[in-house]
Amino acid sequence: MRFDWTRAAALAATFLVTTWGCSSATERPETVPVQGKVTYKGEPVPKGTVTFLSDGGQVATGEIQPDGSYKLSTFEEGDGAIPGPAKVGILANTLHPHMMPGSSPGYKPPKDLVPKKYSKPESSGLEATVTKDGPPINFDLK
Repeated sequence: MRFDWTRAAALAATFLVTTWGCSSATERPETVPVQGKVTYKGEPVPKGTVTFLSDGGQVATGEIQPDGSYKLSTFEEGDGAIPGPAKVGILANTLHPHMMPGSSPGYKPPKDLVPKKYSKPESSGLEATVTKDGPPINFDLK
């Protein structure tokens, strides 16, 4: 009986893919749901992105809805953020996602809806602590 290298390689590949796929899901850090509202000068911020940067470097993001609300996602839609302290960035402007400078008729440079200083988690000065079953994390920007 002759050894079938093709079949052996296929079985080995299947085993590796199966075990790698299973182990990567179990190695993910725990996430907890995070939601809240972003306001600027007391009014809801109608669009933009909220970014949480955990102490471990993991990023969670959420799209700001027209009423100012957001929900964070890290690995999959709505799963939340890594528990613990996080630096926060809020980027909100009038940029239209389908308009490109120089190539889209009617393009206008975007106007910031909140001060630019809030746009990067590393320099915004905004912080939050993510906890299991914690209250909404709201931001009232000045």
